[in-house]
Amino acid sequence: PPKGTNKEHRDRPPFMFPGGPEIISTIMAILLLGMNLGVKLYFFSTKREKEMLLLEQQNLNSQLEYLKYQINPHFFMNTLNNIHALVDIDPELAKKTVIQLSKMMRYVLYEGNKKFVPMENEYVFLENYVKLMSLRYNPEKIEIINDTTCMAESNLMIPPLLIINFIENAFKHGISYQNASFIHIHAKIENDRLFFDCINSKHNEKAEEHGGVGLANAYKRLSLLFEKNYQLDVSDKEHEYAVKLNIPVIR
Repeated sequence: PPKGTNKEHRDRPPFMFPGGPEIISTIMAILLLGMNLGVKLYFFSTKREKEMLLLEQQNLNSQLEYLKYQINPHFFMNTLNNIHALVDIDPELAKKTVIQLSKMMRYVLYEGNKKFVPMENEYVFLENYVKLMSLRYNPEKIEIINDTTCMAESNLMIPPLLIINFIENAFKHGISYQNASFIHIHAKIENDRLFFDCINSKHNEKAEEHGGVGLANAYKRLSLLFEKNYQLDVSDKEHEYAVKLNIPVIR
């Protein structure tokens, strides 16, 4: 290499960023500002996400309450009609059923607004309902079997006023005064799940009415409560209508 090249290289001043220290300070300030904005945006998005989750939960709770209150008036209308029919036939029994109904109303008011209730309490409610509904029917023509005692012996928890929907439909659509009829209700608990079946006779004059709003509400409520962790099967045959429900229970 030509003479003096190494010396000239050693004497060359180090590379300086164009614009000097002012530009570097400006860039650092922009970076710090960007980091500050990024942190703020992160916490804002986290807060926003929590608010959205809370709003979504409140919306789900509102939907659940709406679905439950759609069921209750229908239930009480049927029960009051049964008591009205007893007034002339057996006044003393009618008085007893009014007391029984008041206990059921108390359950609906004070337990119905909870997400889960002891299964034993729900069993008592269902048992009273079936007894009350059975009063107006002739046992020689209508067979009613209620085999749900496993619920009375359990300390597990389930959603209140969910199963009553299917039993209501069975009484409303499965009974005929002209033809022999039946309602068979069964429940069992296995591996922290409740298996509930309700099978009733089906008559041509009521075939088109079965299910309806009550069943649609049940599907919506189950979906809100358990997402996909449930199974509800409906079998609609010529002379028989069956509902099979499988839901998790809470310890």
